[in-house]
Amino acid sequence: MYQIEGKEFAELMKREFVEGFQAQKTSVTLKDRFECETKSFRNAHFDILHFCSDFKNTVRINALEDMTHVSFHFQLSGRSDASITGFKEVISMEKGHFNVMNCVDPISTFTFPEQQKYEYLCVGLRPAFFRQILSECGPAYQETFDRSERAESFSLFTQNKRMDHWLCTTLDLISAPPIADALKTSYVSSKVKELVLLTLNHDLPNDSLKTNDISVVDTERLISCKAYLSENFLQQLTLEEIGRNFMLNEFKLKRGFKKLFGTTVFGYIQQLRLNHAQMLLLSGGFTVGEVAAVIGYASDSAFIRAFRQYYGYSPGKYSPNF
Repeated sequence: MYQIEGKEFAELMKREFVEGFQAQKTSVTLKDRFECETKSFRNAHFDILHFCSDFKNTVRINALEDMTHVSFHFQLSGRSDASITGFKEVISMEKGHFNVMNCVDPISTFTFPEQQKYEYLCVGLRPAFFRQILSECGPAYQETFDRSERAESFSLFTQNKRMDHWLCTTLDLISAPPIADALKTSYVSSKVKELVLLTLNHDLPNDSLKTNDISVVDTERLISCKAYLSENFLQQLTLEEIGRNFMLNEFKLKRGFKKLFGTTVFGYIQQLRLNHAQMLLLSGGFTVGEVAAVIGYASDSAFIRAFRQYYGYSPGKYSPNF
């Protein structure tokens, strides 16, 4: 194991809040140890760190000092462990996991096992900005607001959550904003708030698990089902198969999903597919016909009709090869 002191590593993972808007890239290569690259976006309210590395040996970063912040951590690839002052347990992250940690004057030790293509994105918020967003979310988040105001160290989720389609899409847009430089400040700021709200959506208050006549067990199964669909929406799925995977009969699946989420199972899948279609078209690398095939439409006309009905305009708006 190769060890490096936090003070030596601090420049690469430096966190700060600045006036205006700042974008920065850094890279470090330590022969036969690791190669790291970071990209940062910062303003007065947030510090976004996109960290990528190849670790040729197990590497430990000892006693990295940081400022008080709320850490929205999204593990995009690879795995790592962190021991952070104020937290009793070691915080482990694996690919697809995310969590939110309220870190108060943290001193952290990170362990990165030998691995290729390690990657995470961390959105650090000023606590006051975090509380400002919480105050707009109603009484369900009062306890979280109070704990932040008391400067407690805590994780929003007792266990790491898995990222869904909406979070992944928003993270992609934050990491590589598809917009002119003059508009990036406003764009990234709006996406950060969107990311916070999407993350809070996974923090369902206990009373929300008692939705009329849907049992707590079935509600938890339906929430897991929704998360599964968010990652597997391009697969060919049937109600029977989905229900079997989550121990729900067809009646409970159809009725419960609609009651909890305000849409049908296949309505939700269609939303995900059409959102994915829009992202593919925005990338500029696909024709309308190719996108229709990717998201499972048998004909271009059926896809165009569904897209227009959902968005209010034709997919040809994005594709010159329409």
